[in-house]
Amino acid sequence: MIGLMIRLTRGAALALALWAMAAGGSAAGAAETPAKTKQTPPPPQPAKQVHFPAFEEKTLSNGLRVVVVEEHAEPAVGLELLVQAGKAYEPASKAGLAQAVAALLRQGTAARSSQQIADAIDSVGGELDINGAWDAAYVFAQVTSDQVDLGLDLVSDVILHPSFPAEEIERWRKQTLNGLQVRQQSAGYLADTVFARAVLGDHPYGLPDQGTPGSVRGITRDDLVAFHRARYVPNGAILAIVGDIKAADAFARAERTFGDWKKGEDAKIPAVKEPQRDKPRVIVIDKPDAVQTEIRAGQVGLAFTDPDFFVSEIYNAVLGEGASARLYLEVRQKRGLSYGANSDFIRGYQPGWFRASTSTKTDTSAEAVQVTLDVIANMARETVPADEMAARKTYLTGAFPLEIETPQGIAGKVIEAFKYGYDRKWLETYRDKLDAVTAQQVQSFAKRRIHPERALIVLAGNASVFKAALEKAYGPVEVIPFTDVDVLQPDLRKAAEKPAVSKPGG
Repeated sequence: MIGLMIRLTRGAALALALWAMAAGGSAAGAAETPAKTKQTPPPPQPAKQVHFPAFEEKTLSNGLRVVVVEEHAEPAVGLELLVQAGKAYEPASKAGLAQAVAALLRQGTAARSSQQIADAIDSVGGELDINGAWDAAYVFAQVTSDQVDLGLDLVSDVILHPSFPAEEIERWRKQTLNGLQVRQQSAGYLADTVFARAVLGDHPYGLPDQGTPGSVRGITRDDLVAFHRARYVPNGAILAIVGDIKAADAFARAERTFGDWKKGEDAKIPAVKEPQRDKPRVIVIDKPDAVQTEIRAGQVGLAFTDPDFFVSEIYNAVLGEGASARLYLEVRQKRGLSYGANSDFIRGYQPGWFRASTSTKTDTSAEAVQVTLDVIANMARETVPADEMAARKTYLTGAFPLEIETPQGIAGKVIEAFKYGYDRKWLETYRDKLDAVTAQQVQSFAKRRIHPERALIVLAGNASVFKAALEKAYGPVEVIPFTDVDVLQPDLRKAAEKPAVSKPGG
């Protein structure tokens, strides 16, 4: 999902992965290379100048913002439409509803069947993808420049006129339930979903994207239609048109295609409330058959528009992004506790979470938790050395050109900026603002905003092996059998079934 994560094309993602491996080494290679054969890598090279393409924008009378970026190097056009229809707007009892609507949009419209939609885009060698995220849903299409009208027609058709055929709904339901059944056997999935729900409380950001078996079974066609009618509106929607097309032509085509789209009611996302506590909260999902333990530790994080955004980017790059970051180096390379460790900030209109993630052997679970918290705590105790700051900044700024090398990448960056109220200047100065972050700011951020001493800690594994060690280190531990997990319940446990009451004479 996009929401707040940077999106890369497959080619760009591969290129970035190769670049990172060259700079930091692969997970396996880092552990197997003897210390005496290690060589000091060359210093990072200065980032190349990158100029974000010029763009023009126009707002239609119904509120739809249209952004056009002219790129005439290739005869292709990317179309990306953001609609304020993410899971932030779904009730907990209908968890998975936003994702269901997004998944079913291209499974049939008033004018086309799912097969006809697929045939139409395939016949011109194009691409049509739809995804749901935290705050929004996204439709992306890419076509050759002589097929822009078809691309716009398909995007508008699936967004404005989905038919939600009964047979497609049941196919979606069956596939989703089968997928959830498999995922709920995964310690990693259990750790992720319980962490998300526990860290954000009853906020919809913490709902599982695909829902739960109970919520999925309860979603009806009426629910799908009502959510679509309420949230798939031009209010707050953004259309990016990027590629081999003139701006005036693009605006005219957008007006013809979407000018009659009717406005709806604005909706507001509820505020995220950070829980107040003075010590860690430890939750263990007991999975006796687990051969290793999945560990998540963190807290409520930042909104995308938080003034500390750029400082948090550098903080996270130093702490846990990639094989040259501190968590990986300490947990994986130095201690040999895991095959990997990382951290991330997930951000939306409201604060998401800050989270460190790793996995380890069952008998080293408590040690891995403590090492992870210690690495986080050390970020506040001393400033990051200059060479480490330079290398991690280069890691981030070097990725930026990869993110805008395709129409899809450019469209995604423009929409991301506009979504959160930023303009062209924010995009053009993105790398400069990262470069301007100081080591003192990173240390200050660690002291002010990150609190490992009262973190939420979630483990999924064989509780009988490490529960006592956790209790000794952190106090009371909440243990939930993995078969009893229900993240839609306040206590994260399935509601107890009431015993049947016999009727007189029955």
